[in-house]
Amino acid sequence: MPPTRRRPRPGRGSTAAGSDDSVPSSAADLLALAGTLVPAAATAALKSPPHLKQLVHSLPASHPLLLSLPQAIALALAPPPSDAASASDAPPPSPPPTPRGPAVVLHLLLTHPSHPPRWDDLIRPLELLHGRLALLATADPPLAAHAAACFELAWRADAPGREALVAQTLPYLVALALTSGATARPVIRRLFALRDALPLLDYDDDQSISDFKMLLLRCFVSPLFLKAEEGRKFLALVLGVSEGIAREGLELIRAQVGIKGAKRAALVAYGEVVFRAWKDGGWVRAEVGEAFLQGMMEAAVHAGSKEVAKAARKIISAFVEQRAVAGVEKLVFRLAEPVLFRSLQVANSNVRHNALHLLLDLFPLEDPDVTKDVNDPLIEKQFFLIEKLLMDDCPEIRTVAVEGICRILNQYWEIVPAPTISKFLSKIVDDMSKDSCNEVRLSTLNGLIYLLDNPQSHEVLKVLFPRLSDMISDSALSVRTAVVDLLLAIRDLRSFQYNKVVGLSPLLSSLANDHPRIAQKITRLLIPSYFPSKLSTKEACARCIALIKRSPVAGARFCEFALSEGSSPRSIVDLVKFSITLALSQTGLNSEQIDGLIIASVNLIKSLSEERSSLATLREFFANAKLRLVLQTVVSEGARAALLSIAPDVLPDDLSVLHEECMDIVVNAARISKQEECQETALAAHKLMVLSGWSDELFEALANILQSKASDFAEIYGFEPPPCPIANLRRKKGKSLKKTPARDVGKGSSKSKVSNEDLAVAAGAAWQINQLVKAEDLRDAFLQSSYSEIAFSSLKVISQVFIEQCLYLDSLDLAPVLAYLSLATYNLPDIDTRSCSESSTANQSLDHLLNCFDKLLNTPIKNPPPPSKSKASRSKGQQKGASEGNTVKGTLNALMLGTSILKFIVDTTTIKLVNDDKIRCLKFASSYTKYAISSIKKHQEQSSSFTGDDLKDALVLIRSSFTYAAKIIHLVLSSSTEESSPPEVFLLANDLLDLVPSVESFAGSRFALSTVSVLKQWLPVLILGLACRWLMGPQNEMAANFCPFGDSCLPLWLTAVAKNELLDGKEPGHDEQSGQAAEGEDSPSSRKLAEMMAILLKKGSPRILDCVGGVLLSTLQLMLQRSEYGVVLGITRFVCSRLLGNSTSALENLQLTEDSLRDNFFKIDRYVGEELVDDDDRQILESTKLLIRSVLPED
Repeated sequence: MPPTRRRPRPGRGSTAAGSDDSVPSSAADLLALAGTLVPAAATAALKSPPHLKQLVHSLPASHPLLLSLPQAIALALAPPPSDAASASDAPPPSPPPTPRGPAVVLHLLLTHPSHPPRWDDLIRPLELLHGRLALLATADPPLAAHAAACFELAWRADAPGREALVAQTLPYLVALALTSGATARPVIRRLFALRDALPLLDYDDDQSISDFKMLLLRCFVSPLFLKAEEGRKFLALVLGVSEGIAREGLELIRAQVGIKGAKRAALVAYGEVVFRAWKDGGWVRAEVGEAFLQGMMEAAVHAGSKEVAKAARKIISAFVEQRAVAGVEKLVFRLAEPVLFRSLQVANSNVRHNALHLLLDLFPLEDPDVTKDVNDPLIEKQFFLIEKLLMDDCPEIRTVAVEGICRILNQYWEIVPAPTISKFLSKIVDDMSKDSCNEVRLSTLNGLIYLLDNPQSHEVLKVLFPRLSDMISDSALSVRTAVVDLLLAIRDLRSFQYNKVVGLSPLLSSLANDHPRIAQKITRLLIPSYFPSKLSTKEACARCIALIKRSPVAGARFCEFALSEGSSPRSIVDLVKFSITLALSQTGLNSEQIDGLIIASVNLIKSLSEERSSLATLREFFANAKLRLVLQTVVSEGARAALLSIAPDVLPDDLSVLHEECMDIVVNAARISKQEECQETALAAHKLMVLSGWSDELFEALANILQSKASDFAEIYGFEPPPCPIANLRRKKGKSLKKTPARDVGKGSSKSKVSNEDLAVAAGAAWQINQLVKAEDLRDAFLQSSYSEIAFSSLKVISQVFIEQCLYLDSLDLAPVLAYLSLATYNLPDIDTRSCSESSTANQSLDHLLNCFDKLLNTPIKNPPPPSKSKASRSKGQQKGASEGNTVKGTLNALMLGTSILKFIVDTTTIKLVNDDKIRCLKFASSYTKYAISSIKKHQEQSSSFTGDDLKDALVLIRSSFTYAAKIIHLVLSSSTEESSPPEVFLLANDLLDLVPSVESFAGSRFALSTVSVLKQWLPVLILGLACRWLMGPQNEMAANFCPFGDSCLPLWLTAVAKNELLDGKEPGHDEQSGQAAEGEDSPSSRKLAEMMAILLKKGSPRILDCVGGVLLSTLQLMLQRSEYGVVLGITRFVCSRLLGNSTSALENLQLTEDSLRDNFFKIDRYVGEELVDDDDRQILESTKLLIRSVLPED
């Protein structure tokens, strides 16, 4: 048998699809195959299977299968037929399956790589699929996206009948863009590609278009559309498809403009959308659009909010920026001209402000349809109005006018007449630079800096700028900063020389003394001249040294910022070496220049803190005790402190060379608490001693000073000396305390006065102790050492001396008292075993200070104790003058002490240290408050009165002490039980309220009203203090006839309130009657106090109102006994009118007040019938009865 013939192998260009056994025999079989290859799940991603794609794309165009596929796809996509006859009997049909397979095959036909689609055959299946797009969007989103891609292909190919594919596609893409979030931009691009399909829909058919219209309107408030350029273009097209959509879309934009806080980018986008829509014609260019733009113009001028007006201007600016487009300039002129010029001259400053902004945006506002001769007067009118607004009463308008003029000149210098330029700039430089408003002066400088961008302005400005030289000393930091910015702007311009605008001397003064921000800018200005990088290091250093010699402080400040402004670290190191060498030589230098060189070097070294190699070089330079030599060269305390601050950086391993200098600073720091530079030096010495391990020597030296002075003071004044210290086992060998022998004061030493030098030395050591206690890293080490016990015992004696002698000192140093209180605050162990009790050290210390201060308060101000006989040769006149000088200063000293003690009470009570004797603290606060008022009032009545700064200082202390005393009341009431509260709270509350009329009596209403402002935040506490005895006290104290003041005088505040009520209730024709009742002048501060009290009482608890009303009315019996009938009427008027509002219903829950009113009514009635009461007084009492009767309910 012959062999079988081998089947020929398919050629390289053939495919499996070309064989009959691999190609489905019919289109139905192909769709069935697609149904098996495409995932059926609606949530699965829809992609063309590779096998199916290869099969379809490999078929030639004439293949019968391709020719029959469109009809088969149409049949698969067509809805199932409905049998009307059996519809009633058959169950409801199930929804048709999602046509995933046919849709994929349809997409493959549209994307066939070798031949174009046959649109005549494919349009029918596309229409059927399009009809199901809305259902697929929810049932099968991946299939809906696949279908939309098919419709977009047909649209882009300009397929015949493509108009039938947009009714569902457009809404689908709009909804998809609104919900896509960050991935919306590609969808918006696809949507914009279908923009020509927008006009094909019937926007008048509300039933069919309403949903799509809502989607389109949502696009106007979507940031996704506003951010994308295609989105903005699409929105502009939407505004042109229908009058209704245009009207509603513009209304949405108007609403967004009216929202406060609208973002600038969104407003710019809206402006672009509106302009594009106007440019494209359509409805926006018609009446609808013009009405919207006219509304924006009105809002830009008349909006009540500046933010809204600015937002409206952003919409208009989109048109202003496109003036070159035909018709835009005419449109802007037609809309703005009727509104703008009238609004620039109205009385409302907000409208003028908005109108000026709009004019500056629109300038030059011209009519393009008329000639230049007609427009010139219009431009002149605009110049006139802007010049007029330069002198406007509103500072904000002047600010905008100045900046606007500079902007106009920058942009239109060539067309503005020269006389107008000269007039504007002269006005700005000569007048606006001296305006009273900081913002106007700042706008002057900012506007001129902006104007410098136009080179044509330089010749004119070069003449005018020197007139601004005084602004370098302006009171506003922002203005001074702008001056330096102006100098920096002209530094690199050939036409200008900055030193001719502001001289070098004022610049150096600002560099030395002004804010760091300004100093750094001035350094940037001067560094090319005084430390240039282009010159050799030697010459650059010589220039900087010359600057330091001319102004040591300014030169040191210049060096502080030299590195940050571009100087190299190497040049900085060379400058340090050069400066230190010159300072040590002292050749041709005075003390200020030497200190300036050293401080400049310190600033340079600090700036190199991150440059390790530079610091290593400097450490080699300062080796062999060179830093100690420099420290011995300096004169000022500031230079010493600066050198000590860099010692750890330049001598990290050899600080011992500075041991002697540090000890000398600590021991000789007299008057340190009054001199800031000395304080910095001492703190730097402390830091070095701690770093070097010399803490015990530091503690010992300070304890020695305090113990020595305390022993001397105790011997002089007859006090008990501090106890001798017990040797501490932790003390290093050979470090025993040195006991300074007491001076031989001789007979009568108890009457001798301690010298000011001794007081200063004690105060300096006490200040250092206080700093040690404040420093967290040193506090524990000091408190755990035995030196703290010695310091505490010594400070107890020294504080007593300072307190008892404060009336005779011209200047009191509180350092010993503050150090004593600081040590007590940290609850040291009791050191005097003979006086140990259950009280803490803080309580004992407070008790000691209160005893000393009570003794001071009970001591009349008199001449200081007589000095020793060697000083008795002074004349009597000299002694008298000294005495008078000490009385005012002594009172200030006492006020400072009292305020410090009150602060200590508040602080320690807050942290639960002082809890034992609250009544004592309340009594002290009350007695101190009375003393402060009485002493100042006494001085005002005498020749040695408080004047100027002394009076201001006294009132500041009184306000501070008031705050602390009110806090004490708050703390006591917070810890009191409901059954009881100390009666001293009530008395202290009245004493604090008395401050208001007292301050007004000797300092005037201006100072008194400032006291009221401080009192305002504590008034609720004071009201509770007034009512506490009735709120918390025994029931018998709530009786209506109980008077809390006994037989004493009424508080001053209550009397002042009563007199004010009489003045307020005075009627015409009753001047004589009222004059008798309301003796004295009106008290504005007391009236303000009464108003605040009335508001708080009426808003608060009725129980508190009832108690306060009872307190006030309980005083009437005492006033009746004293025949002060005017006060009776004033208090009654305050209660009935202010607190009760002349209403009977107000007494419903006020039992105590009602009982008091009834009781006082009968008492007043008895006094009316007495013969001793004259007619005027009887009339006052009758008026009081009428007031009470008006609020009492009828029986």
